[in-house]
Amino acid sequence: MIKKFFLAISVLTTTFLSLAQTITYQVNLDNITHHELFISVDFTDLSMDTLTLVMPDASPGRYASHSFAKNVYEEAAVGEDGEELELIRSSPITWEIPLEGKKEVKVTYTLYANHGDGTYSGVDSRKLHLNMPATFLYSEELDDRPISLQFDLSEYPEWSVATQLPQKSTNIFSAPNYYYFFDSPTFVGKIERRSWQVDGQTIEIAMMHEGSEKELDDYTDWVKKVVETQRLVFGELPTFDFGKYTFLAAYNPYVFGDGMEHRNSTICSSRSSLATNASGLIGTISHEFFHAWNVERIRPASLEPFDFSQVNMSDALWFAEGFTSYYDDLVLCRAGIISPEKYIEGLASGLNYVINSPARNMRSPIEMSHNAPFVDAANANDETNYLNNFVSYYSYGSVLGLMLDLSIRKEFKNLTLDDFMQNVWLAYGKTEIPYTIPDLQQVLTNTTGDAAFAQRFFEESIYDGHLPDFQELLSPMGVSLTLVDDTDVYFGRTGIDKKGKLLTAVKRGTGWYEAGVEKGDTNITLDGKNITDQETFRQVKKTLEIGKSYEVTFEQLGVWRSGIFTATQDPAMKTQLVEKSKKKEIKNRSAWLWID
Repeated sequence: MIKKFFLAISVLTTTFLSLAQTITYQVNLDNITHHELFISVDFTDLSMDTLTLVMPDASPGRYASHSFAKNVYEEAAVGEDGEELELIRSSPITWEIPLEGKKEVKVTYTLYANHGDGTYSGVDSRKLHLNMPATFLYSEELDDRPISLQFDLSEYPEWSVATQLPQKSTNIFSAPNYYYFFDSPTFVGKIERRSWQVDGQTIEIAMMHEGSEKELDDYTDWVKKVVETQRLVFGELPTFDFGKYTFLAAYNPYVFGDGMEHRNSTICSSRSSLATNASGLIGTISHEFFHAWNVERIRPASLEPFDFSQVNMSDALWFAEGFTSYYDDLVLCRAGIISPEKYIEGLASGLNYVINSPARNMRSPIEMSHNAPFVDAANANDETNYLNNFVSYYSYGSVLGLMLDLSIRKEFKNLTLDDFMQNVWLAYGKTEIPYTIPDLQQVLTNTTGDAAFAQRFFEESIYDGHLPDFQELLSPMGVSLTLVDDTDVYFGRTGIDKKGKLLTAVKRGTGWYEAGVEKGDTNITLDGKNITDQETFRQVKKTLEIGKSYEVTFEQLGVWRSGIFTATQDPAMKTQLVEKSKKKEIKNRSAWLWID
């Protein structure tokens, strides 16, 4: 574990150790066509008996184990005299080197990397797309030493480097310690850049894409609007280390889709392009930049100190990720990038998912957050029952953010969720003091002046799974929440293949579930009618009446079974602007969405 609380460090005032103690990484690109990097690292001024090396297993912004060590091989170590040293694999992610009096060690290894996104690294003849924990070994014993990173780009004169790491000289970059180093994703390749100043700080876009200059210019205008709108939400920008924030954007066929926040930068990657999907890509930009406040500086105590060697569990992802998810599209609406109509209609998806999930009866938002190590890009071979026992803390938190915003606006004159976020920022973000859940409750009390309101919100909706009547909250905004179809029968999501096999998991609370039907069942009949494929399922569904019961028969694991299917109302809802809203509703909506 890297033990230092990074948030307590100002990297601008960190005193670097002597150059003799700098840990130096050199990256050789000779075999990138085959997705390999040859990496060497020099450790000097050593005093321990055994040098322990670790390949990270966790990455900032991710909460699961990623087994980066699986792509490390051809490891070797030599001392200052060139003598080969023993390199002992002591665990799947650690190596030990008995020093036997050696003061200097050079370690070399090969890294395979062919999955460029926000979590993993990808190298090929077009680029280096590096997430640092997926790329570099480290020594826990030397975690406070300064880092030097050097790229040999002699064969690639058209390539440049983009990163939040400060540049020391041509293709040489530095970090004050391992924590900052591992939090600094890096692009190397043909990079187009745009930059501008906001309050004396540089905001930079460093993009690898296949599009035109105009497409990048137009997109830059959108990014500028996102930056300014979020600055207004919090009242100010964070003070970025080294005076710069970088959007590392890769929009091309040679990466995988992702978005990942870092202290002074973000990676946003997608196989789509600005020409075809700029309106979709800008949503990730909005989400990740909001993290510059919420999670990078407004930091949960449950994530401090971040442990790179194992999974990190937090109780606050409903806030860190979820409230950020509430604001990402809201910011786009306030910035004029999406219309109020589109924003309002888009609320229905999250509301339907969260409100209608049976999982809320099993886990609170805090407990959903605890589950992140199993769902945040984690891999496992066995099937889960997440349809029934898990709600994403992104969506859950977004709905909670909407709920709290509308509740504050309803109950308190001239107060909004923006005021709460600003106060959290001033108390725990700007000061970089990690917060607890009770801390957030206290800030809500201080913001509203109403301890009972804050207590009710946290006890009922954070420690428990209660949600209010959203129609009552949306109505004062001139927004309706109504059933999509008041005659539609509820099955949950149902997929039937051409052989009549049920392909989808069965949701608690549906007639399917109560009748005993399960994923994988075949030869299904409902009300005496055979369901042989998706089309016959749709036709049978049309004949059912809400409130009536029907016999269902099916073959399950080779055994014929039967049950009673009771047709219930599909609870799917839609959100829409009320066409003839009252003046007060229009005023409320305008204040919420920043409509002039």
